[in-house]
Amino acid sequence: MKKKVLKITGITLLILLVLIIALPLFLQGKIEQIIKDKVNNSINATFNFEDASLSLLKSFPNANLELTNLSLVNKAPFEVDTLFSSGDIVLTMSIKALFKSADEPIVIQKLNVNRAKLHIKVDENENANYDIAKEGDGASAETSEASDDNFTLAMDSYSITNSEIMYHDLSSGMRLAISEMNHSGTGDLSLEKSQLK
Repeated sequence: MKKKVLKITGITLLILLVLIIALPLFLQGKIEQIIKDKVNNSINATFNFEDASLSLLKSFPNANLELTNLSLVNKAPFEVDTLFSSGDIVLTMSIKALFKSADEPIVIQKLNVNRAKLHIKVDENENANYDIAKEGDGASAETSEASDDNFTLAMDSYSITNSEIMYHDLSSGMRLAISEMNHSGTGDLSLEKSQLK
């Protein structure tokens, strides 16, 4: 009887291990497309990344998604300017989030940004290159709220390493540069007002 129980337990664990290793290979292409579609449909800029790597082992029971060579390029009036780029970004989320469609909200629990460059620019007419959210097209408040729910930041921690921030305001002549920035914090970012440590 004991041998039978051990055999069933062993086979069950082996099947679970195979699923944990194989599932990311099947889902990776779908995840890449969902992320690109979600972001590009909600901003007036072009969001792209070179590669997405999904692992269920690194942060089990959560999923670990790593995006490499990520870029966010502005459209008019700041055409071709890169607002944001990063060597790699690592997101930690529930495994259940991997099975959601592009219309359902995805909750991100942890965010690690490495080798990022953020270039904030304001032109002479006080247009800011970070103002990339698509304007409402007169849709009802209900529709607007539903689309906002697609992005949920329930993060409990974040970190930014070896990054750079540039701020250039042509209307006032002000410039600011921060290099080799390293910062991390914890707190509930899902609230309307968040207190971070």
